[in-house]
Amino acid sequence: METNLKQLIRISRLYGQNPDYVIAGGGNTSYKDNERLWVKASGISMADIDEDGFVCLDRKKLQAILDNKYSDLPNIREQEVKTDLHNAILSSKNKRPSVETSMHEIIQYPFVVHTHPTLVNGLLCSKNSKSVVHQLFGDEVIYVPYTDPGYTLFKAVETELKIFRTEKRKEPNIIFLENHGVFVAGDSTESVQKIYSDIQRKLLRVLVELPGNHTVPHSFISVINKIRDVNDSAFIVSDADELTQFFVKDEDSFKWIAKPFTPDNIVYCKSSYLFLKQGGDLALEYLAFRSRFGYYPKIIALQGKGILALEDSEKSAHIVMDVFKDMMKVSYLSQSFGGPRPLNQKQISFIDNWEVENYRRKISKGG
Repeated sequence: METNLKQLIRISRLYGQNPDYVIAGGGNTSYKDNERLWVKASGISMADIDEDGFVCLDRKKLQAILDNKYSDLPNIREQEVKTDLHNAILSSKNKRPSVETSMHEIIQYPFVVHTHPTLVNGLLCSKNSKSVVHQLFGDEVIYVPYTDPGYTLFKAVETELKIFRTEKRKEPNIIFLENHGVFVAGDSTESVQKIYSDIQRKLLRVLVELPGNHTVPHSFISVINKIRDVNDSAFIVSDADELTQFFVKDEDSFKWIAKPFTPDNIVYCKSSYLFLKQGGDLALEYLAFRSRFGYYPKIIALQGKGILALEDSEKSAHIVMDVFKDMMKVSYLSQSFGGPRPLNQKQISFIDNWEVENYRRKISKGG
């Protein structure tokens, strides 16, 4: 018979290997018994995770975090929480537990699977997300408005959980996080899979259909050479399928994806992207972008042609493209629910400057 930890590994790989649910180091999973909690380590990919990819923690020490008082200053507070999480580790301390470990702890089901499904975020990143969530799923789920990840989000979820338990006298299986993703929990991995299937089935009934995968032929060689004249260390991948064409048609179309929708968008693609008009001077605008934002663009949209993703390795460049393509799908799907709702500048700045997310980015790149 499969052990609980092996079940956790199996379901983690199931969703981690499906880009419709998780990309790169996103998402996290856990299993807990009465004394210990095993949670995915920060930045580790769920796709090929094994036992070493989880951190085992003492639940009594985790529960103490629920009542501890921390600084009102975000940077100090998050460092204090990180220290307490580290002190709760029972396994090797060379890996960090997921920043969302405390949320895994307060959910009372033994198995918890948190992912960022494309279809779900097509709803959660839309203007009408809250009302539609309750139309589709009733009052048996929790909906949490966007809150900065980390301790602040944990406290927001804790508040909503207390209200739900008081009103319903039971534990919710589904927690939707606005502009973020979904937590699904259950007594078994089979029940978690069934809940996820039900969520996807309900959404497919009401979502617009995405454009096909047909690629419009374009040569990017001359453009890539111009970039390498300025930055010869960049690895570059390109895309020109029908979905991409929809967004690079003109500047108005690109505005639908000009700002990130979720923390993962920022972690992997940063928060600003370069749109190059037809006839524009790529080298000039490429350097101007770096002067303005302090980094070279990870995404360049070429009007009427396609999109380039740039990073410091081939693997990382493909991750950037995968995350940005998912972001395009989310934006397109959001049309079903009033259109996209990107993160605001304050929310973006928190993620951009948060050490925890910079660590996750580093680990996912093999750092």
